[in-house]
Amino acid sequence: MATTLASQLAQIRVQSTNALDLKAQKKAHSKSLLFDAHHAATQDFDTLFQLCNEGYQEICRLDQRFLSFAGNLFSDQSKQEDRTQMTAAQNKSLDNVLEDFMSLVGGRLLLKPAMKAMEWLVRRFSVHQYNTKCFVLTFLPYHTSPLFLSALAILPQQRPAAFKFLQPYIQSSTNPPRHTIVHTLAHNQDLFSAFNLYTLNVCRRGQQYPALLSFWSSVTSEAVALMLDRSRLGRLELQRQNQEDVVMHVMPTVAEGLSMQNIPDLRVGCFIILTVLSSKANLSESVLTAAMDLVVTAWEDIVHAGLICLVVLSQQRQAVTLPKKTFKALVATKQLSDDLVLLRQHYRVEKLVLGLVLGSLNKLGKRGNAERLRFVRVLLEANLMQSSFVAAALTLMLRLSSDTFLLSPSKDGFDTRSALVDLLLYLADSESVGSAIHLSLENTDTETRQRGHELFSNHRRSKEHSDIQETDDDIQDVDQGASSMHFDELVGRIPSRTAFEVSFLSHSDSYIFASLSDAFLAAYRSPDHLDAFSKLPLLRKSLAMSEPLYFSFFVRIWCGHFPTLARAAAIRMLSQYIDTEKLSVDVQMLLPYVLYALADPKLPVRRAAIDLAMALASSYSTMDNQNGDQYRLNILGKGQIYGQGIQSEEVAWLPWEAALEFIRVWLTPDLEEIRLDPGQLQRSLVNRLTVPTGSKETGNHSQKLKTSLRYSVLTWLCSHTVNTPVLSLRARLLPILIRVPKVGQTSPSALLKPLLTETIVQGYENVRVICEKEHIETSQYIDHVMEIASPKDQECVKLLQDCISDVKLVDGPSLRIAAFRRLRKIWSLSKPQLQISLGQFMLNLAASDPSSAEVSLNQTEALDTLRTVDLSTDVLQSLMDDLPNLAHGGPQKAAKRRRTVSSPQALGGDIRRISILLEIVEASVTEANLSLVGSLFKILTDIRGYKEHSSLELHYLELLTINSLLSILRSPTIPVIEKSEVRADVLVECIRNSSNPQVQQQALLLVSILASIVPELIIHNVMPIFTFMNSSIMKRTDDYSAHIVKQTMDSVIPRVMDSLRRRSKDSLAGISELLLSFVAAFEHVPPRRRLGLFQSLMDMIGADEFLFALLILLQDKFPRNKRVLQFSVDLLDCYEAQTQFQTVERCVAVILDLLKPKPTFSAHLITAGSASNSQETAVNLLSHLTALFGDSRLISKSSQAFAQTEHQVDNLRSLLSRIMDQILLLSRQYPENENNGLPMVDFISTIQGLLEGTDVQTSFDALKSFELRLSRRKSEQAAGHAACLGFLRQLTSLVQESTNEPTQRVALACVDTIVETFGKKDIGAVIGATSTVIECLGAESEEMQITALLSLATIVEVLGDEFIAFVPQTLPKSIHSLESKLDDSTCSNRFHNAGYSFFSAVLMYTPWAITGPNLDLLLRVSHGSANADLDESCSVERRATLGLVAKQVETKDCCAALGRTWANAMTEGPEALKEHLWVLETLIGAIPKSAVGRHAESFSMLLLKAFDLRRIQFSNRTEDSYEDSEVDEVEEATNRVAVAMIYKINDTIFRPIFAQFIEWATSSSATATVHRQTTLYGFLMQFFDGLKSIVTSYAGLILEDAARILGHVDISDPASKLLWTKVIQTLGRCFAHDQDGFWQSPSHFTPISHALLDQLKRAPEISLTSELIPSITELAVAADSPNHHKVLNATILQYTRSDSPAVRLAAVRCQQHLTNRLGEEWLALLPEMLPFISELQEDDDETVERETLGWIKKIEHVLGESLTPMLQ
Repeated sequence: MATTLASQLAQIRVQSTNALDLKAQKKAHSKSLLFDAHHAATQDFDTLFQLCNEGYQEICRLDQRFLSFAGNLFSDQSKQEDRTQMTAAQNKSLDNVLEDFMSLVGGRLLLKPAMKAMEWLVRRFSVHQYNTKCFVLTFLPYHTSPLFLSALAILPQQRPAAFKFLQPYIQSSTNPPRHTIVHTLAHNQDLFSAFNLYTLNVCRRGQQYPALLSFWSSVTSEAVALMLDRSRLGRLELQRQNQEDVVMHVMPTVAEGLSMQNIPDLRVGCFIILTVLSSKANLSESVLTAAMDLVVTAWEDIVHAGLICLVVLSQQRQAVTLPKKTFKALVATKQLSDDLVLLRQHYRVEKLVLGLVLGSLNKLGKRGNAERLRFVRVLLEANLMQSSFVAAALTLMLRLSSDTFLLSPSKDGFDTRSALVDLLLYLADSESVGSAIHLSLENTDTETRQRGHELFSNHRRSKEHSDIQETDDDIQDVDQGASSMHFDELVGRIPSRTAFEVSFLSHSDSYIFASLSDAFLAAYRSPDHLDAFSKLPLLRKSLAMSEPLYFSFFVRIWCGHFPTLARAAAIRMLSQYIDTEKLSVDVQMLLPYVLYALADPKLPVRRAAIDLAMALASSYSTMDNQNGDQYRLNILGKGQIYGQGIQSEEVAWLPWEAALEFIRVWLTPDLEEIRLDPGQLQRSLVNRLTVPTGSKETGNHSQKLKTSLRYSVLTWLCSHTVNTPVLSLRARLLPILIRVPKVGQTSPSALLKPLLTETIVQGYENVRVICEKEHIETSQYIDHVMEIASPKDQECVKLLQDCISDVKLVDGPSLRIAAFRRLRKIWSLSKPQLQISLGQFMLNLAASDPSSAEVSLNQTEALDTLRTVDLSTDVLQSLMDDLPNLAHGGPQKAAKRRRTVSSPQALGGDIRRISILLEIVEASVTEANLSLVGSLFKILTDIRGYKEHSSLELHYLELLTINSLLSILRSPTIPVIEKSEVRADVLVECIRNSSNPQVQQQALLLVSILASIVPELIIHNVMPIFTFMNSSIMKRTDDYSAHIVKQTMDSVIPRVMDSLRRRSKDSLAGISELLLSFVAAFEHVPPRRRLGLFQSLMDMIGADEFLFALLILLQDKFPRNKRVLQFSVDLLDCYEAQTQFQTVERCVAVILDLLKPKPTFSAHLITAGSASNSQETAVNLLSHLTALFGDSRLISKSSQAFAQTEHQVDNLRSLLSRIMDQILLLSRQYPENENNGLPMVDFISTIQGLLEGTDVQTSFDALKSFELRLSRRKSEQAAGHAACLGFLRQLTSLVQESTNEPTQRVALACVDTIVETFGKKDIGAVIGATSTVIECLGAESEEMQITALLSLATIVEVLGDEFIAFVPQTLPKSIHSLESKLDDSTCSNRFHNAGYSFFSAVLMYTPWAITGPNLDLLLRVSHGSANADLDESCSVERRATLGLVAKQVETKDCCAALGRTWANAMTEGPEALKEHLWVLETLIGAIPKSAVGRHAESFSMLLLKAFDLRRIQFSNRTEDSYEDSEVDEVEEATNRVAVAMIYKINDTIFRPIFAQFIEWATSSSATATVHRQTTLYGFLMQFFDGLKSIVTSYAGLILEDAARILGHVDISDPASKLLWTKVIQTLGRCFAHDQDGFWQSPSHFTPISHALLDQLKRAPEISLTSELIPSITELAVAADSPNHHKVLNATILQYTRSDSPAVRLAAVRCQQHLTNRLGEEWLALLPEMLPFISELQEDDDETVERETLGWIKKIEHVLGESLTPMLQ
């Protein structure tokens, strides 16, 4: 288990930024979104910044909000920012800026500039590492796109726990599916919270975008549903707790999201989540109520979505009554009933509707009761509830109808109870909900049911004579307050004079009509009142035959927004007048308004109108029967009907005959049908105006209607429609008239054109005011007016265009929208030329600059129009011909009316125009638009030409153009097009130079289609296409890219092959170029698709013919690449053995051809250059082929092939024979490279057959081939083992019998390889071959001897103990052979190393067979080898063998041998001696401490021999003596050995040895003693320095000897001087490492201090600064006693008064060192120093005086005060 410290260190290591690890920094720098790791690692920040800043500038042009980051993230200073050097506060501030940018750029990540900007954040600020959470969440909405894979690939190893689910997709480099993200959100609270917080933060910043919000709302709602499903597991209490946890976790996010009023998409998402919560969780009433109030607070602009949520919430509530806030919001909603009707198709709305109904009914008795009852009526009429819910509403309504509280009128005078009763009666008789009302009544309680039956029965008895459907209008009537006032009072308010009123249908406002209409509304229920009203002087009833005032009043009433019964009463008033009064004028002015009444949806009105029509028919018949012209000439209202103005003058009137005919034939025959169906009038009029046939329904004789009559009627009706001020008449007659085609040469469109013009000029607001005044739906009326425009009437169409284009002409968008709608409707009926004109008009609008809201509306509607209508080929061709030419740089040939770009300012509009048109073309074109191909290619050419002269990318335009071409050319049959129209070169440019992958993919698809249509054009451009595919699209891992590659290959490559075969029999040159493009893309193709892609390629071009070319190109492109080798093996394995052998033959033929002075066909595959390059390439190919065809799978398939029929095997053998001839020919030039795909048994049989021949060279080549194959193929089947071991005997015979030395040598090498590979399987065979190998040691050829030695080394390894019998024969012989060559200086490095390889093998496997003499021989020959001039490899091999001597030979024997051969080693030289000591050191290091202790005496004797080297070499020096440096090197090696030994023994063993060393150094002659003591103190210096305080006590053994040496040494003798130096240095090391107070003891301190201080007197003879003074200082430190310091100080001060300046100077410098080292501790003796310092200040020697001043400064520095006062 790891300790706490280990855990902490692991955490530190994980968080480490590897500041000093350059490899780690380079790896971190290679993390990139845009570039592969290898390329990214080579980029510097300057280059990156330039590239990424370009992308940043582009997105700034798209969105000005990005400009705020120019001063920080994309400033020049950002190139030097390093997050690892920032403080925590700085990093936090930077994090805020980075996250702000990422949330803003998230909506544009699919754009290339945005990815460039993100690249800078990754590379410079490492956002993927430091801001991982925000980084991943920014890319998460695009989890299905390739860019998400790029983001995953650079994520750090240590990721937040929330993103652990991405690990499998990072490893497999695949996109995570949607269901995985949803599942993780549901089960990972960290991810759920992080995603919600990220989304809310983006919205808070105002940086939201549709992709994020739609993704968030969908996956979050699904995750919440999964959470709630999971919470239903377990006990009921546990389920409740789990659901509460989910709600508590989700609701804060929902509440905050709904509070953001300016983000409708976010609020819609919150509504969805609330819907899921309410439907799947058991929420409490309080939570549901709060949620409903929250919804209505936040549903501005998204009422429909909020209403869905309310429906679901209300359905989950127990209570039916709606919350007060929710109820108010719902009541205020416009068109609520329509929305509820739509929702009813998918949701249960009953509870919400019932809540609204009950809420409205419960509030009766206050102001606004009429509106509430109207609201209830609308809801109930919509039939939105089941019978049980309707019953609840009905029960409450019946109860309230008898409530005493409602008996009295409300505060606003409204009779609520009466209106409620009327509503009940109306609903009971309603066709839509009447049955539901009666059914619900039966489901109520007894009291309610009885009350209802009583109410309905009374109503039926009292109202049998009237229509009950008018209840709603009566409510309106009562609401106006007219019924609450007395008729007489209202009459009294009427003015007494009429001024100049002649008609109430005048366009001018009437100031008396309102008073008259109020009085009429109070009178129409009473016949008496009606009679009194008709006699009012203002109406001038007596003048009704001479002026239209009387008639026009009642016309105005029944055409107005009045109660149904009032309107019916007005019609009856005129019927009664006509019946009672004799008509004396033509009253055709009434006929248009009678038609209006006959088409009224209210039955009472139609009944009254029918009565009026019958009265008119009767009167007209009576007048017609009377003879006289006066009745036919006098038309009532002519010139007056619409006031004293032009409107009355422009009315067309029917001739008497026409009026009479109209009433008889057109009006009266269909009255019975009109009574039943109000739509009958419209059908009847249209039929009569269209088809000149009589009415068949009347049963009368057929009567033809003349064209003149139809023309007169049409003109008459149109004139009244145009000139009447009554919009309701227009609204009812226009749908009839516009359905009439031409009558003669006149169309209704031409007659009604003034009305269209008038409406456009009036403007929307004026029309709306009039429509609202007459209670007409404005939009519906405007649509009727716009329908006047006919596709055959150019002027009307021009009016619509003017209405749209002149934004100043109208004051609202509705007219323009209606005009657009009309143009869309008439498009299909228009002539081609009009369609072209309208298309140009719409395109101009769509491409205009949206400078205002009006223009923007036009742009939107025009786009919608172009996308909705069916555009013909002629229209599209015309629009494309009129496009601007974007190409720059020279004159361009434009088609027809095509124009060029005139100025840079127009560029944006032109591009917009092209883009819009191409979008429309893409959506419109099919196979039928084949003639557009040429124009589309010209547009694509222009786009490419523009891009060559501009940095602006037009990928979208290219994509639209190519997609359009695909839609046209993608046909089941091959279309026929002109070759001149196809621009294959432009397509190639799109493929090669476009940076947009979609453009590339679609262009390739187009190429694949064109390859079937115009193959000759595509073949000429095939190589650039495949070059692009292999360098770009094949890198992608998505299935669509793979589909494109396959389709392109299937379409293009077969045609390329056909073309190449037609042009030439030898198609290798063309195929090689094709294959080379695929080989170049090898590394870019995803590994999982690589094999299938290249196999498909080979199947298309022929594997038998060209598989070899692919393998050669792969190896030449990727030499020594293991992945390529493995891929080649996999590819070969896909084919049969016959194909494999043919591929081998062709590969070897290529290599042979390559080695020729002038290569032929191989030059198509490989361009080697010089001859040396050709040979190098051939060697590489041979190596690759050797490894390739030696794969076990291929060998297995070859073996299986030989088991086939004899005929098939003969073919294979013939093929193999040719291959072998090639291989042998090749092996003579490159024997180290062979093909070895043949099974071993067959291969050996082939070799044996070749050996039986007489050709020596063939035998050599065959054996060499066998040796190389065997050395590279260590694993063979059992049959191969037996064959190789059986071949061993023939090889040994060949070695003995052959006279050709190279053949013998290669045979012996084969023996060596067989023994090494299979020897352990047959020891007897190896022993039999050993004698032959031993004989070869005596061969004359050194190469044979080398091979024999190497073979013996292998045999020793195989035989082990079995080789002991051969050691006496081989070891001395081989050692003597090596020794003789060393003596003669003829030993080669290879022979030397071979010999030592053999020695090493013997030492490794049979060390006990090496006796003392043999060991001595080995050491002596090693001494000679060390002294010889050989390579470093020889030294390495020799030291390896000597290391085995130390480790494998017994310690006793090894020590003895080292001792016996010491003199020989010393004689051979210092190198041999150092190697000798290295063996000893290795021996000591190899054995345990106990063994070292046992053999310590032997080791010490060897060390004493080594210590004595200085004495031996320097006592009597000769020319052969060692140099001083050589002796020093040997002594250093000796000291290392001694210290190594000391480390492994204890004090008990070593102390006697140490005493022995001291005695050995002092027990000889004086000269010898000096040399030995020098060596000894050199050892002691390393001894004390290495073992430090552990061995300080050993200084007591050398104390006297050291003091004696210092006291009696002769400095003038160099040897003695060296000894003096060694002693001083040794004492200094000992002083420095004293930690036990050894030198504080007076017995130790006194003798050595006197001896050292006495050395100051030697200052004139030797420099004391480097050795003596530091040692004295270390002694003072070690002594650490005031008394000892006083002694030292007193002695040194005495020397300051010496007569010798050198001595005084040495004493002063010694004081300086002591002052520096000991500081205040030493200056405690300052009082004693002052007199001496004063004297020294005046010393005669300038140097002494100068050093004294330096000493004083040091004292002052330590004390911190001046010394001058003390010295005075």
